Amino acid sequence: MIRAAHLTRRFGSVVAVDDVSFEIERGRVVGFLGPNGAGKTTTMQMLVGVLAPTSGQCVIGGVDVAQSPVKAHQQIGWLPEGAPACDELRVDEYLRFRRGLYDPSTALAVPEVIERCQLTEVRRRIVGQLSRGFRQRVGLAAAIINDPSVLILDEPGTGLDPVQQRAFRGLVRDLAEDRAILFSTHQLGEAIDVCDDLLIIGGGKLLADSSLAEVKQSAMSSATLLVETRGIDAASVLGRIDSCRVLEVRPIDSEWSQSRCLVPQEAHAAIAAAVTSAGGGLRALQVETATLESWVHSVLQGDAA
Repeated sequence: MIRAAHLTRRFGSVVAVDDVSFEIERGRVVGFLGPNGAGKTTTMQMLVGVLAPTSGQCVIGGVDVAQSPVKAHQQIGWLPEGAPACDELRVDEYLRFRRGLYDPSTALAVPEVIERCQLTEVRRRIVGQLSRGFRQRVGLAAAIINDPSVLILDEPGTGLDPVQQRAFRGLVRDLAEDRAILFSTHQLGEAIDVCDDLLIIGGGKLLADSSLAEVKQSAMSSATLLVETRGIDAASVLGRIDSCRVLEVRPIDSEWSQSRCLVPQEAHAAIAAAVTSAGGGLRALQVETATLESWVHSVLQGDAA
């Protein structure tokens, strides 16, 4: 479990993180979204103990990071942005070195981690000579070598090609089975593919803490309906329906027109009935959903809850 309680971090007069609180349970993958300078990395660095908060508390697996840093660090797997490693070592050498930093009775075996992170084919390669995708896998292997209950990953998908991204996301999902995972990303598509929940931060403040299902529902709430009709005055007929607001009517061809309507989902049947009763033809009722990108943008602009 990861718990941030009223985290604040100041650098002189600059407030980088401002009273941020959230919790992540085991088995959940949470995407941390926000623009550059929003406070994502600073928050993560406080969670892992790299930075001390100006105020607030970081708790990992029930352990206060500030009060018991060694005990807390035993439960954390940390992958900083760029997956830094000892470039001059071979993959298995580096992982043996990382394993040696932890209690050998609880750390995972190097061959097990190599297999799990799909590094077998490069296990004897020098880390500095690997592709970006394999370097990310080495970084993740180093992060899980102590068998942590918590994984905190900073921009793990940056620089990966689509094939590498897909493989890396699958690996993160596999690891989430018995861990709490927080990872920052600029890519909403990555978050949608991997995450159960989203945290959105902007200007150092937490702006949204929602499940992905809730986010999708919020995006749907701003959806419009595209109605294709013929043989009727669509603006007049549709405008008489309670809770239906006609935004635009435009011709498609000589017979058909398309109306954009702001209407709740439960009124879709009433629209079909009204068109039919007026003697018109109905060819399509299609929901035009606001994109999740637009919803995230509206949150960052302060236009959404």
